[in-house]
Amino acid sequence: MPKLYGWVREVVPESPADLAGIQPGDLVQTINGNPVRDLVDYQFYASEEELLLGIERNGRAIEVLVGKEADEEMGIRFGEEPAPFIRICANKCVFCFIKGLPERHQPQRGLPLGMRETLYIKDDDYRYSFLFGNFITLTNLKAQDWKRLEEQRLSPLYVSVHTTNPDLRRKMVDGPRSGEIMEQIERLGTLGITCHTQLVLCPGINDGDELERSIAELAALRPTVASISAVPVGLTKYNNMLKVGDLPPMRSFTREESLDVIARVERWQQQFAAEPGAHGLPFVYLSDEWYYTTKRPFPPARHYGEYAQIENGVGMTRKLLDDWRSAKRTLPETVTQPRKLAIITSVMAEPVMAKLARDLRKVSGLEVRVVPVVNGFFGAEVTVAGLLCGQDVLDEIGRRCTDFSQGDLIVLPRVMLDNAGARFLDDITVEEFTQHAPAPVAFAKTANELVSVVQSLAAEPALSVH
Repeated sequence: MPKLYGWVREVVPESPADLAGIQPGDLVQTINGNPVRDLVDYQFYASEEELLLGIERNGRAIEVLVGKEADEEMGIRFGEEPAPFIRICANKCVFCFIKGLPERHQPQRGLPLGMRETLYIKDDDYRYSFLFGNFITLTNLKAQDWKRLEEQRLSPLYVSVHTTNPDLRRKMVDGPRSGEIMEQIERLGTLGITCHTQLVLCPGINDGDELERSIAELAALRPTVASISAVPVGLTKYNNMLKVGDLPPMRSFTREESLDVIARVERWQQQFAAEPGAHGLPFVYLSDEWYYTTKRPFPPARHYGEYAQIENGVGMTRKLLDDWRSAKRTLPETVTQPRKLAIITSVMAEPVMAKLARDLRKVSGLEVRVVPVVNGFFGAEVTVAGLLCGQDVLDEIGRRCTDFSQGDLIVLPRVMLDNAGARFLDDITVEEFTQHAPAPVAFAKTANELVSVVQSLAAEPALSVH
């Protein structure tokens, strides 16, 4: 059996691991005799109060006893996710994001960089679904995977269903056992595992009556199915109008088609919310894009409950607006000297960011500029901030922020960067971006972080952050 472990990059000071003598550079191989294959194993076995860690240190095998509270973290930070591999997707989904990417290492204009390498990894890994909320198709689960799911009760999982029609799902997902999605979800239920599901809707394929069927059949699997999200297909100039098999070509929804989706989903929402024990929650949710593209108002916060699918773009705008209502109360009244602030955003989110900008302009001495960036790399139909590339942003601020200086600031959404906060989609690093920007750069993920940026402008005579 091969060694399976995680390399310790950092030990949190005064944590249980630190007090027990765990050191950076240690290799965690076992916890209470159980092999640590990956981060899931680590989190699962580290939940006990008394932990005997099998460690390899400088080539020697040792054991370290760690004591902690049941809900306390051990305090180990791994240098890399301790997994022997990422489970690669074996499907050929008609709307696969990889099909919307350019060829690898295609040089970009301006800076001679290619796309970020990790974008080309098609993961379909149930461990990452449990850990990070990644959506999976359940098509590649083997006997040992089901055994592990049963042993560790990895719940909830996030499942890409798209359609409950077996014949249609075989065409859309085109992978092993892709027509068995209902049986697979039922099997999760027998293991005590719940799942949040998504339907990526493609016009003329799985909307209309197929959407109605999917909602009804997934609702019949409650409480195993905890929620459904309906998301419009996202296409780039590289895969727009792509034809696959006998399915209609991939294309974006028209406004009329979007309104039809909304009307159908809202009828289900009203029905579910009125059911006994539902507490007014709709069970099936529309992602924010539907409201943006149709200019329909966003539902109130109570509509989203605990925001279970916020990372899937469900309720993200409502939460931002509500958080801003509270956060803006701590905005400074003035800045120490006249400053310019550019808020970089996507074309889709510009109206919402304009609302925030109106409040920011009440800060005396602060000139606020909302700068929407058209996605030149993937195509103008791609209107979300998370798919903006560094070079497109540099091009736009080069045109719109020529009068900025070192005392001013350019704020970008944190979602443009990778998990480490180091690189844009087109592989431009934050350092490279900062060197080419006309003013200092900051990143903000939340309403409070945006307020903190403005507070720093008010406190500092000249800001240089990135």
